[in-house]
Amino acid sequence: MTQEMTAKSRAGAAGQPLPPVWLQAAAWVLTLAGLGISVYLTISHYDEGALVCSASRTVDCHAVTTSEYSTLAGVPMPLFGLAFFIAFAALLTPWALRSTWPPLRWGRVASVSVGVLFVVYLVTVELAILHKICLWCTGVHVITVLLFLLVLADEFRRVGQVD
Repeated sequence: MTQEMTAKSRAGAAGQPLPPVWLQAAAWVLTLAGLGISVYLTISHYDEGALVCSASRTVDCHAVTTSEYSTLAGVPMPLFGLAFFIAFAALLTPWALRSTWPPLRWGRVASVSVGVLFVVYLVTVELAILHKICLWCTGVHVITVLLFLLVLADEFRRVGQVD
């Protein structure tokens, strides 16, 4: 009986199996790329001369990043991106991926869902209001949507497993 209980406690301590290596690698590459772009956009928010982007009729990063929509409640949008990617990186650590604590798993789902809602809002502002696109911002938007798809793929992989 003691050996059986010890085996069960070891199995519980091991936690969830890690997602496939390709999924983890893709999520880390995307997260680091998003973090890098967010750092760059944060720097360029405070130093407009640091922003390197073409300016044409449609593509104009400067117009987008300096518009009245470039902040939310006084907080620059790139800081929200920075916070998102830092938090998401913490949720991607092997410890967090193995954890059986449901808030970590649902934190991944919730964070990328909120991220996609921000993307929808920001793309709507860019296209419908400003009529300009920021390529750097688009990079963050695409990365966020891809992370959302990866998290959904991981959730579908886990269907039927115990929460």
